[in-house]
Amino acid sequence: MAALVTATNLGAAPDERQWHLESINVSEAQRASTGDGVTIGLLTGGLPVAHPDLGDAVLPTVRRAAEDLFGGFEQVGADYPGPDDYATGELGLMVAQGGSGLLGVAPGARVQPVICTGLPDDTAACIRWLVDSGADVIDLATAPFPRIGNDFEGIRYALAHDVVVVAALSEGAQMPRDVTAGVILVGGVDRNGNLPPNVLPNGRVSIRAPGTGPSVQAGDEIIGLVPGAPGGHGTLRLPDGDEVAAALVTGVVALVRSKYPELKGPSVINRILLTAADRDGPGRDGTYGYGIVDAAAAVTDDVPEVRANPLGEPGSSGGNSLPVIAVAVGAVILAVAVVTVVVVVTVLRRRRRVG
Repeated sequence: MAALVTATNLGAAPDERQWHLESINVSEAQRASTGDGVTIGLLTGGLPVAHPDLGDAVLPTVRRAAEDLFGGFEQVGADYPGPDDYATGELGLMVAQGGSGLLGVAPGARVQPVICTGLPDDTAACIRWLVDSGADVIDLATAPFPRIGNDFEGIRYALAHDVVVVAALSEGAQMPRDVTAGVILVGGVDRNGNLPPNVLPNGRVSIRAPGTGPSVQAGDEIIGLVPGAPGGHGTLRLPDGDEVAAALVTGVVALVRSKYPELKGPSVINRILLTAADRDGPGRDGTYGYGIVDAAAAVTDDVPEVRANPLGEPGSSGGNSLPVIAVAVGAVILAVAVVTVVVVVTVLRRRRRVG
């Protein structure tokens, strides 16, 4: 990303237009944590456009080096031909520092953008690079969701290395259930906590957060960083509200990981799910999942630690247990076959000796 203005105001209150922050108690949460020390990984479709409200929160954008036979990554220059306004909007929701107006959920965190627009194998490589580079949470954002199959290893690699993975419900639900085991799938709601117009319930939702698309009634718009708009702010034009919601929950994950750096990923996820505000009664349901995220409760409530990811484990029945069973059965069959061959050979040798 191009050089950014570094003036920040981490003590700023949300702009009065940022109803989405107040509705999930971000101001209260930020009295306990601002995301310091946490790195967020973000898959993007191009180079995020510089914005003064991002201060020094965004690390240099990288991409997979096309000419590198070993799949290395390289820093992207400011002259990269593909600017990504959507990514700037997502960055603002996560980490805007309030320098000239808007504030993000976790203004003390840093984001590592990776341009990742290729095939699933490229996306898996991008995720692995983020994990190996120290990301604590990854927002999949621009992954090629419809083309990802059961053999996709990127998400499993992240979860196995204690990295929390977040995806927009509308996009993540295009991937097989086995692949999304353990992933926080986030859906959007409007200012009143209802599903936005023309959005149907989806039983794969983990949790919901404020998130409306670009065509909503006045007052429900999500105001964010919009390069080129007057003052650099305006109604976000992300494709749908679930992407907005996923960015906000990614920010909440950063708050929790900063406040409790010793917590493992499953306990971080458990804390966010169990402190969500119920809408359709206690427990998980097919419309709201565990409820609407509550940033303050996620950071301050007493929540027990867990060992297992409440959304499923990579390689488990919620994830990929069938291949594991198949491998085990295959190993048994192979062992039986080997024993059978040894017995047959031994018998034949004895017969020859007798003859």
